[in-house]
Amino acid sequence: MDECMHLMDPATCALCSPIADSGISRSGSYGSHGGETKQDVLDDITRMLSLPRQTVSVGSSLPSDVFIAAARRVGVGIGSMPEICEAIVRKAGHYYSASYDSRGSISGGGSTVTLEGIQAMRSALRALL
Repeated sequence: MDECMHLMDPATCALCSPIADSGISRSGSYGSHGGETKQDVLDDITRMLSLPRQTVSVGSSLPSDVFIAAARRVGVGIGSMPEICEAIVRKAGHYYSASYDSRGSISGGGSTVTLEGIQAMRSALRALL
């Protein structure tokens, strides 16, 4: 039996086995600690919106054009990524937490959407599409 770097069968390792339908490992572009990555969620969203696959860039930055496409698809206004994320989540009738983006951070955080935020947006898009 071949072993992955985690000393497991690569077919059953949650980090080394391929993700269904995508061929991308669970390790993501910038590493994973055993859970879902922003890249995993972004891949799901681009598939839902029939967009070409895009990558999460350095620093886990998400591509703003995916947020704009999602906003247009579900009929919410265009703004910053956190504003779009919040509008989509609320339009679906879901709870929006301050932890979903960085607007409440001491620095104001710019336009960062957290992993939990993009997961909430994916869930809302599933309900709305």
